[in-house]
Amino acid sequence: MGVIRFLTIAFLASIRLLMTAPVAFLAGMSLTETIIAVNTGGLIGFVVFYFLSDLIQYRRSIGIKNNKPVNSRKAGKKIRRIRRIISYRNKVGPWPLILTAPFLSVPVGAFVIRKLYRRSFWVFLVSLLVILFWGTLSCLFFSPVGLI
Repeated sequence: MGVIRFLTIAFLASIRLLMTAPVAFLAGMSLTETIIAVNTGGLIGFVVFYFLSDLIQYRRSIGIKNNKPVNSRKAGKKIRRIRRIISYRNKVGPWPLILTAPFLSVPVGAFVIRKLYRRSFWVFLVSLLVILFWGTLSCLFFSPVGLI
């Protein structure tokens, strides 16, 4: 029964990292088990969704092909939107995305980081370290020992 509980907590952590620690403690896991399960699930989830995002983007790009003429007004809006995203990315850098990715969800953070910072391996590594940090911090914050 312990393996199923560990896998359930790890799977939950691969989707919602910060909400998993209280669930693990309510399930009767110790602090060490919770830290290991949450961090393992968060790291595996981030890596899987990070590399899975390429497949999802590729399938989306080959999906619907239409031969309608392009509306120049819509094309202008799309170009302005892309320019705005690129200027934001160049001004701010990856730090807001890296630090807040676990607050949103692990898949959303992985997709956005992969989309904007595909060629930067250090962004990938720092994202993994931040997931470890937030997972451990949430486990320590929500631990029953910390409440006493």
